[in-house]
Amino acid sequence: MIATYVEQNRKAEIDWSDPEQRVAQLKVLVQDAGTVLDMAAENSEDAELRTWAWLLTKILGDDIVDDDDGDPQIGEGTAPDRIISVTDPDMRHGRKSRAHRFDGFKVSVSSEPTSDLILDIVDVTARGSDGQHLMAMVRRTEAESGVTVERVLGDGAYGSGANLEACAEYPDHPIDLVTPRRRPADPEVHKSAFQIDLQEWTATCAEGHTVFGRDRRDRRGRPILEFTFSRETCERCRLFDRCVRSKTKGRTVKTSAYEAYLQAQRQRQQTAEFQTLYRQRSRVERILAELVYHGLCRTRYVGQSKRQLQRVWTGAAVNLKRLFRLAEAQKIDLRVALRQVRPSWIGPPLAACGSPAG
Repeated sequence: MIATYVEQNRKAEIDWSDPEQRVAQLKVLVQDAGTVLDMAAENSEDAELRTWAWLLTKILGDDIVDDDDGDPQIGEGTAPDRIISVTDPDMRHGRKSRAHRFDGFKVSVSSEPTSDLILDIVDVTARGSDGQHLMAMVRRTEAESGVTVERVLGDGAYGSGANLEACAEYPDHPIDLVTPRRRPADPEVHKSAFQIDLQEWTATCAEGHTVFGRDRRDRRGRPILEFTFSRETCERCRLFDRCVRSKTKGRTVKTSAYEAYLQAQRQRQQTAEFQTLYRQRSRVERILAELVYHGLCRTRYVGQSKRQLQRVWTGAAVNLKRLFRLAEAQKIDLRVALRQVRPSWIGPPLAACGSPAG
């Protein structure tokens, strides 16, 4: 049975346009996979075999479901953390936008805006938002670069309520997170159009109607408020068709567990101070473009440690180029500067070298 898969490299000889033949072939594949897993269980002391058995089990769990008759079927949708490559099991689906999907990895990059030097560059998973890596990046930057992060400029992916709270309550010192809230597709009926008073537990819609909130819990058990407008009031509103989705109730608005931080960020986003600060974020886009020019998007190796080595070397090359440009602009002789910072463990420079006389 194993020879069928090892000694040939071609698809099964069936009519792939016939759904019944595809279903029958899938059943054969799943049964054979089960047999292989049973054989692997008999040799569980082999570490490499255990790894491959886990990978096969994960693929079956990601892609296969049983129908009502107990027969295997391809599952609908995409399983969370789905493995998409057996040669590189770390690879995942990722998205730059709803329309732009990619397969591979992401890179988290932070830089210092006055010098444009890269302070942190790390290989991260493609799955999920870029913002989930923010706090780890801040901690690495402080630990490895010897700096204190007082402000972070990030795009909208970093502006989650969790990040705003984590920055405001960061140990030892708060961090000013300058990041925009995403602009809604229909601002007039978006939640942000409602005036929510967290102290008075009231919400006022764009037409001036006010309701009181009720105490609720979100999926994680955290306290939130829920506001429900009467159906009769909503039906008289000019925005009814765009605002109300329910067939029986009026508009319902729920707060977030981080609502106070989100409200403050939306208000700040309208200020001139925010606009001035956020313009500086564009500097990192030039750094990212230079990293991409030097091959950042072409991962050459399999395995996280090797991928990370590629990221670090690429970042080092870009930093060296930037140091040369900074030195040239300030008319600094790098040869003299390097001699002054020569590490003591290297020893004194050699005046000459040669072979002893015989």
